Amino acid sequence: MMMKKKWLWLPTAAVALTLAACGSKTTTKTTTTEGADKTKFVSEVTHDGEPIKGGILKYAIVSSSPLNGVFIDELSQDSTDSTVAGMIDESMFEYDDNRKLVNSGLASISFDVEGKTATVKLNSQDYKWSDGEKVTIDDYIFAYEGIGHKDYTGVRYDGDYKNIEGMEEYHNGSASTISGLEKLDDYTVKIHYKEMTPSMQLAGGAVSSYIMPKHVFSKIPVAEWEQSDAVRGKSNVGLGAFTIESMVPGESVTMVANPNYFKGRPNIDKVVMEVVSPDSIVSEMKAGKYDIASMPSAQYDSYKELTNVTLVSSLDSAYEYIGFKLGKWDKEQGKNVVNPNAKMGDVALRQAIAYAIDPDTAGKNLYNGLQHGTNSIIIPFFKDIYNKDQEGFAYNPDKAKKILDDAGYKDVDGDGLRENKDGSKLKINFAARTRDDANESLIQQYLLWWKEVGLDVQLYTGRTIELNSFYDKVQADDPEIDMFAAGWSTGYDPNPEGLFGEAAKFNFERYSSAEGNEIIEKISSNEAFDNSKNIQFYKEWQKYVHDNAFIFPTITGEKVTAVNKRVKYFDTKLGSNNDKSSMVKLQLTANEPVK
Repeated sequence: MMMKKKWLWLPTAAVALTLAACGSKTTTKTTTTEGADKTKFVSEVTHDGEPIKGGILKYAIVSSSPLNGVFIDELSQDSTDSTVAGMIDESMFEYDDNRKLVNSGLASISFDVEGKTATVKLNSQDYKWSDGEKVTIDDYIFAYEGIGHKDYTGVRYDGDYKNIEGMEEYHNGSASTISGLEKLDDYTVKIHYKEMTPSMQLAGGAVSSYIMPKHVFSKIPVAEWEQSDAVRGKSNVGLGAFTIESMVPGESVTMVANPNYFKGRPNIDKVVMEVVSPDSIVSEMKAGKYDIASMPSAQYDSYKELTNVTLVSSLDSAYEYIGFKLGKWDKEQGKNVVNPNAKMGDVALRQAIAYAIDPDTAGKNLYNGLQHGTNSIIIPFFKDIYNKDQEGFAYNPDKAKKILDDAGYKDVDGDGLRENKDGSKLKINFAARTRDDANESLIQQYLLWWKEVGLDVQLYTGRTIELNSFYDKVQADDPEIDMFAAGWSTGYDPNPEGLFGEAAKFNFERYSSAEGNEIIEKISSNEAFDNSKNIQFYKEWQKYVHDNAFIFPTITGEKVTAVNKRVKYFDTKLGSNNDKSSMVKLQLTANEPVK
């Protein structure tokens, strides 16, 4: 499964897994020590046993929320649905272990930085969709037209698309085609950009990797795509290794091998994906019900001694954070607009809130050390640009109190809780999503830590909120929400435009500034093709986020995967161009998972 989205909502402590496959016989390797940029477990494993022919892989999607049923990459918005979509869709491009695009896979790409173009060419003229229809470059162009259409209901249309010549004119209806998409032949397109950006070189970056079956979706009005059978699993057509055979809405999807898959028919016959609660996944894995599952860090003590699985791990590309509501999404202008009178508009208040909590202790006590605090919004997963020296919000309640005192937030009436600068009551409404027991404990601990520095922070609605309702309310800028705890699965492109840009719908804080926009522009500029400049600009961004504290990261760490011992080979390392980790190569050594 390839990461094709830059950003995904994060429903659990772990995100969508990468399925791996068999390779040559080796033992577990790459053991490392624990730390911010290290993992506790090995990154790959080969199990004993001769592979059987075919078989059914049983895959647990560990989540506290059901499947929403949006099973195409162009429209899915959470990692639960995306796990399914990633099996039946395919990215146009493959990438190496440094997240850089390579010219294997479905297509090759070349850049002309001075000419401001990228040329995309299908690597074969013989590709077929899962329904047998021929694949051409028109399918790739059609995906641009769909996402750029005025009636598109997803969230992919952003600054990267607007950077294509003629895209905005097409989007607003003043042009019927996108002038910047120059079709050279049935298998090649040249894309003309307003500006070039280094993100174009990365998986999930500024060059779209989406491709859609035009022969299917051209017959459906764009506004109706999201509710159509072609999206909801009843008649999905894709380029991935599997196709949907059946499903139980909200609960499970059964997929069969795609005989038209461009890398050849997969070794296994079927994949059954079922949503499993984080609270029950340990007992399910112990009973041998599933082959692969992302394991909750909070329950490590209960599964560390399991004998029918091997634990592997990798640095997580996800992080938890706390964000502050500082404005609104202006639909007419298509941008985020800061409210100068927002309750959380004082940066001193936001910084004090950050210094008042102790993510490191939470990670140790609630997540068995598999999660920990982080000093930067660019997390250690991005080892090339992560600034280990960036000042963070290390736990310091005394500093939090002093910041509040100096800013004028004082306990005027002697009840132990601080008032606003004008003496009025300061009550902060805090929204958090329902996940597992550890998260409930974490949220309650946050409230206690804030109370210790004199802040009256109360859970919005009095409790945590079901995931989908939570994001609906946050995205809709519910006026009752002052700050919120959420999480992102980042993908492989750390460019902040998609999350924090002025025109980013995912900018749930609704914060932007001239300074921040300038840094984002530098990160996206031709100048940043120089690696030293790229690192410099990302350091500037990390400092900017810290200094303005419109958001601050809380915990990140590693994702732990339990792999049943009948799975021949499993690999968590980055790089979709690694044949060993290809879905088509995955093999099983028994008819049922080992118990």
